[in-house]
Amino acid sequence: MQNSTTRRRFLGSSAGWLGAAVLANTLGERAGALTSKEPRDFTIVEGHRDIWEFNARFALDDPSQWSPLRDYLAPRLIEAGVSVVISPCGGDSIDERGRRDALTSGSLRVLDMLLTEVEKTNGKVSIIRTTADIPERPNRGKVQLFLDMEGGASISDPEPEPAYDYDPERKMALLRQFFRLGMRGLQLTHNGRNALGQGVGESQMGQKLSEFGVAVVKEMNCLGMMVGVSHLCEEAVLQVAELSTKPIVSTHQNLYPYLKSNLELRPEEVKAIAKTGGICGMRYISEESTPYSFLADEMEHIASTVGIEHTGIAWLGHDVVNPAPDYVTGFTKPTRTFSGVEAETMLQHWENFIRALSERGFNDDQIGLILGGNYIRIWKQILPSTDPAPTIGCHV
Repeated sequence: MQNSTTRRRFLGSSAGWLGAAVLANTLGERAGALTSKEPRDFTIVEGHRDIWEFNARFALDDPSQWSPLRDYLAPRLIEAGVSVVISPCGGDSIDERGRRDALTSGSLRVLDMLLTEVEKTNGKVSIIRTTADIPERPNRGKVQLFLDMEGGASISDPEPEPAYDYDPERKMALLRQFFRLGMRGLQLTHNGRNALGQGVGESQMGQKLSEFGVAVVKEMNCLGMMVGVSHLCEEAVLQVAELSTKPIVSTHQNLYPYLKSNLELRPEEVKAIAKTGGICGMRYISEESTPYSFLADEMEHIASTVGIEHTGIAWLGHDVVNPAPDYVTGFTKPTRTFSGVEAETMLQHWENFIRALSERGFNDDQIGLILGGNYIRIWKQILPSTDPAPTIGCHV
């Protein structure tokens, strides 16, 4: 473990200064030069899309709304040139459990909903399970889902049978079952506390992971899963970065002090994630009046401090068809007038963001890394090569 940690520290620190130097030189060379490429020319990985639109459409008393992926979401993603969406398949928050109270059963219902919705698309949508599923080039006419649970409460039984409580393999039973069903990522917590650790909703700094949380990270490394630290408290993020033998990711946070809340990544967290080879993914914030330039600011900061290979983009906001979590155009009575990003199409989102990056001097290769190339790199390191993948022999 000491050798791998030392190696990660070296790679992380060298990536930081090298990335900053390369970026500085390139930005100087390309000042004023704009890209001619469009979204479909890049392998776009949307780092986190909440299932708000699914919930909103299923809540409507109209059967025409009950195949939201096939009929509404997938066509817009394909038009926008999005290749992969990292999608919650359950989690600790009510929204990510289809607005159901139960933890494990709620997450299983959401996972079933997504898998059923994928089947309805006749190949337009598929699930990334293995390295062979990772796109080598931009997807055309289809989109893929990477299933990621937002908070680990659903994989922990609060009252295990006494005999199982002492069997370390049994403690991983629920994690393995979700893995077998196609889940390839897990964010350890949401904003609150669960059996794995403490979220930023209780404290920005917080405490380290529980013994169970440590075991889950090790199991995920062995199974071939992406370890997510969005919403996790800072002390635990730093611990996960030391503990994990694979790159870790924050799919959808922003930077402190660009935004000043507990949820945002502090400089030490950014450095720690980068040292693992991981990604810091930024997200649209509706309160910002200039979201594209704001996100471009953050991309510049990460690229110049730890390296462009550690950048990612979560999502660019609600679009004109679903301009707010509970609002479905044509079916829901509007409570306000939507403008800006929320009045644009998904395609316009990505066109405008690419333009914003290009105007900052990022070249096409660098834009490609930000939009999805960095996720492609780490998935090739993390994911299993076969499906079904082995699930025995992991626990240490």
